[in-house]
Amino acid sequence: MWIWLGPLLGVLVVFCVFAMVSGLRYCARASDASGVRASNEVPASAIARLEKQRVLLPGESIVAYYDGTLGGDGTEVAMVTTERLVSINGARVTALALADVVDVRHHTEPITGDVIEAQGDGGQTIKVEVAPLNGGDFFFSSLDAAWKKKRPAGATPPPPSATR
Repeated sequence: MWIWLGPLLGVLVVFCVFAMVSGLRYCARASDASGVRASNEVPASAIARLEKQRVLLPGESIVAYYDGTLGGDGTEVAMVTTERLVSINGARVTALALADVVDVRHHTEPITGDVIEAQGDGGQTIKVEVAPLNGGDFFFSSLDAAWKKKRPAGATPPPPSATR
């Protein structure tokens, strides 16, 4: 009966080592794609995916990029470009021109993380939720700066209380 204990423990050790190496490889790949990224930090695979999907308009460039998936597969992306706020959820792409944005709000929730909402002049809203410790403040400040550059002359900024 005890004769099987050695080979069984050997198989168990090999399985644990394989699982640990696989987990480390997955986490390393995920850390490359996770968090809010500045334009110079966006992974080449993400840029290739955006070009393939024709999400970026001619002359448009990325200001801030956030992939909300753990593996960085690009199925849940929010990004600020020089012209728009873009949200990608699966095959659905929603965009709001920065020139049409009338209000940008930001607050932090304990579990969800940073919640950023941009409202267009037609009433449409894009909500971006950035997981805790993933750079939501940077995404908001990038959106706010890009929006202020594109806001039509004479438009008044929202009151300070709108940005929490």
